[in-house]
Amino acid sequence: MRLSGRSRLTALLDLVIADVRQRGRDRYLSVLWASAAMRPALFALHGLDLELAEIVAGTTEPMIGQIRLAWWREALTGLDAGVVPAQPLLQAIAAELLPRGITGAMLAVLEDRWLPMIGADGLPPAHVEGGAAFFALAARLLGGNDTLGERLGRAWVLGDGAGLPPMPAALRPLLGLVRLAERDRRRERADPPGGLARQWLMFRTIALGR
Repeated sequence: MRLSGRSRLTALLDLVIADVRQRGRDRYLSVLWASAAMRPALFALHGLDLELAEIVAGTTEPMIGQIRLAWWREALTGLDAGVVPAQPLLQAIAAELLPRGITGAMLAVLEDRWLPMIGADGLPPAHVEGGAAFFALAARLLGGNDTLGERLGRAWVLGDGAGLPPMPAALRPLLGLVRLAERDRRRERADPPGGLARQWLMFRTIALGR
């Protein structure tokens, strides 16, 4: 039986959502606090960042990692020309992000976030700024301010949200990720992904906005 276009997209999104849930449980939970209309786009955005992160984490030969990241950059920029490979995440991105003004070229910049992490010790500045760019895109989808999104993204990567102002409701799912990153930085051992303590911290952050 052939699936209709809508049914096929739903199946693709289910794959992306399941992947985000497995690879980034905290991110998955944060997206659930966004409006239902924006969740598919946010899952696609997080799915891309997690895919690039997985490439870096699984790289034993730097050149192979660089080639794989370059493939994604080329594939993302190609989306703007209407070239959509038969790859579930890229198809979900084309369906959910491009119509909302998030171009392939904007997403390709996320390669700059992960490329310096291959073989890196510590956090290269480009990775921190890439976190800012990533959160700025998420903030745009959430209906928030890009500049605040950038501040949140830097705080998230560094695990340090000191000095952040109270956040509008739209951006609190991102602030929740910042508070979880702070918690991880302070503790010798991270809590289990998606555990009750982490869910409570996410809830409290979204409720209070700080």
